[in-house]
Amino acid sequence: MWRGLAVAAALLLAGPAAAENGIYDFRTEKVTDRVHRVFRPDDMRIQPEGNVTVVEQADGLVVIDAGGAPAAGEKVVAQIRAISPKPVKALVLTHYHGDHTLGAAAFLKAWPGVALISTTRTRENMLGPPMAYIKTYGKDFGGYVETLRKLAARADLPEEMRRGWARAAEDAGALSEAYRDVVAHPAPVTFTGRLVLHDADAPVEVVAMGRGHTDGDAVAWLPRQRVLATGDLVIAPLPFAFNVFPGEWIGVLETLRGYDFAYLVPGHGLVQTDRGYLDRLIALVRELRDQVGPLAREGVSKEEVRKRVTLDRQAELFAQGSAWNRRFFKEWFVFPGIQAAWQEARGEPIVPGAKIE
Repeated sequence: MWRGLAVAAALLLAGPAAAENGIYDFRTEKVTDRVHRVFRPDDMRIQPEGNVTVVEQADGLVVIDAGGAPAAGEKVVAQIRAISPKPVKALVLTHYHGDHTLGAAAFLKAWPGVALISTTRTRENMLGPPMAYIKTYGKDFGGYVETLRKLAARADLPEEMRRGWARAAEDAGALSEAYRDVVAHPAPVTFTGRLVLHDADAPVEVVAMGRGHTDGDAVAWLPRQRVLATGDLVIAPLPFAFNVFPGEWIGVLETLRGYDFAYLVPGHGLVQTDRGYLDRLIALVRELRDQVGPLAREGVSKEEVRKRVTLDRQAELFAQGSAWNRRFFKEWFVFPGIQAAWQEARGEPIVPGAKIE
């Protein structure tokens, strides 16, 4: 059952639920001059929704990431229109995951002239197998919904866990409607190094970071505002480690640490105003590699490595006393992270969108 829930949670990372149950209840906050974050307040639903960063330039808006479904995109578009009457002229996708890209349809409908931008590798992923799940995802979730409802009814679980499972059942039950006719929109404008969206007051530098959280991550850097939007290279309050590249991820995180940012907008979660969370994330990935690598190189099986590796201290640090967060630290970071670190240590390829098992 644990493995089934881990796989289901991984799928839910990529696919949205419906707006009717509040999963697309987006809000807006001002980060600093000319920069806003559009976000969903609850970061720990099983179905995540990524942050959207809005930058006001003289002749239009630059937006970083798009929301996780057409319905999410529509809600984000409404929030953006409340921020400024200016059109969105550029939409940057930081990586291929659906919870950051599948809202693009709403942007293309609202602003047909918008330039859709990503790294070359992100476009390739969105055209290939990593996005194939959207054709069938959510079509037959009855059994999974029933499993979640049974968990919500268990009297032996803490109230926090029962509430979380009940909400997850509501979210999962709405997937079929949310995914009806959903289409991925790979970016026609791609780059491999650095792309600058010029403006006198709020220039945006979009930088390809290579392999880290995915094999085509990009970040947006606003040197005037000292804002760094990282996509899922940084995720709070818990990181995800599905098909990550652990060693290279550390290197990218250290590069991000070198930016002179005053505000770091992660792919999910609260805006960071110092390097504390970034440092904790770097230490976490290092500890994962330090524990898994030697065992994998000795020939220990992945299943046995999962039995031996413990990240209990890190789990408490990131969960911050929450039983729900502790559970999903294991589901979203430890379980897939061990697979990635094991493959890395053995020199095996890490394939975007591959099944975690």
